[in-house]
Amino acid sequence: MPKGPKANRLKEEPPPLPPNNPRQCHFWVKRKRRYCHLPTKIDNDFCGEHAIYDTKWKGKERIACPYDPSHTVNKDEIKKHLEKCNSRPPPTPPYFSSNINCILPSPELEEKVTLSDLSKEIFDKLISNVNQWYQQLIPDIRTEVMDHMVLKEKKESTKNRKHAVQQASLIGHLEKLNLLRKNTCFIEYGSGKGELSYFIKMAIQDETASFILVDRKNTRCKFDSAIRGTSEKKLLVKRIGMDIKDLDLSKLDLLKGRNVVAYSKHLCGSATDTTLKSLVDYAKSSIDGNPVIGIVIALCCHQLCRYHMYPYHKFLQDYGIAENDFKRICAMSSWAICGQRLTHETENSDNDDNDNEDDHTYNETDDDEENTKLHYSGLEHSVREQLGYKCKRIIDIGRAKYLEANGYDVNLIYYVEPSTSLENLALIATPNKGYFSS
Repeated sequence: MPKGPKANRLKEEPPPLPPNNPRQCHFWVKRKRRYCHLPTKIDNDFCGEHAIYDTKWKGKERIACPYDPSHTVNKDEIKKHLEKCNSRPPPTPPYFSSNINCILPSPELEEKVTLSDLSKEIFDKLISNVNQWYQQLIPDIRTEVMDHMVLKEKKESTKNRKHAVQQASLIGHLEKLNLLRKNTCFIEYGSGKGELSYFIKMAIQDETASFILVDRKNTRCKFDSAIRGTSEKKLLVKRIGMDIKDLDLSKLDLLKGRNVVAYSKHLCGSATDTTLKSLVDYAKSSIDGNPVIGIVIALCCHQLCRYHMYPYHKFLQDYGIAENDFKRICAMSSWAICGQRLTHETENSDNDDNDNEDDHTYNETDDDEENTKLHYSGLEHSVREQLGYKCKRIIDIGRAKYLEANGYDVNLIYYVEPSTSLENLALIATPNKGYFSS
């Protein structure tokens, strides 16, 4: 690039005459030192982006497009433009129903709970209550690490086996409960790239199965084509890019007349709660018994739970857990996986095999200091860790009781060892036959 006076002369030079090309825009792009390449309408000198500069149409008012303000349109043509604008939103699918899986309306402004702001009296009372609630509940949780042959090759070829071990155990539990059935619709909530569903497809080897992959994020659908397969009769795979809180399963035609198995390896906080409500409501809407024959969800990120989305407020009321208490135990739950243990979890992450699980974040400002003397609670790290786990289990027991109250047999199981993942609890449920046959 020329520098000094020569560069200044180049900048000051007037633009060349407009190109003599049919339908090329006459707007001079100074930064690129060329005319705009966008096409114009017939008899126009400027494209839609730069039509505001066209002297032929000075009498027409141009306004920003409501869908995309980066371009403008004649005000009197706005209705016609909106019908064909490339930025127009996709039509709302029939299975979208705003906040259908929330228990209460969403608060306009939800204040963040900061435990360090609590007075010593309130804080000590909270800790006493957590210990009391946990003592009343004391969950019966066993460790049952399963395996499955479809993950054998991945575990052998991957340096970090964390995700493969988790996937193998979840599929092993599905197989143990006879949920890898033919002619079944498998729904993966928080599906990410769809890797877990791919291995489930490999495990069932059934051309009559179908898969629904739900995730609100616009992720790379890396495994969708692999799930469909290359045979003449491809499996049906449907992607739903939607927040689970808005998903009405009863409006999904793909589920009609089919058993449903729901599962997830990574379902943060309230995503689990809205998932459970969506499945329970769908089961209630069925006139032919409960079509949801199995639920296997690896639980995580309890600090992201929200009171208005938690599915079983009756459980909270029965144990005297007020709304503020719930919010505080959610915040305190992060103590179970922060500090010294967080380093271990981070070191064992593997982005190449990560299926949305890099979203785990435990950077709670309340827990920055590992030195007991500097921590506002005055509690040792091991004591805080145990309190965090108790908070997690209180939240999870309420989820289990919600499913039990709606006709399911439920188990909370440590499906992998803590050395594999600190978030190692799975909620596993199958219909109570007596409940749905009565």
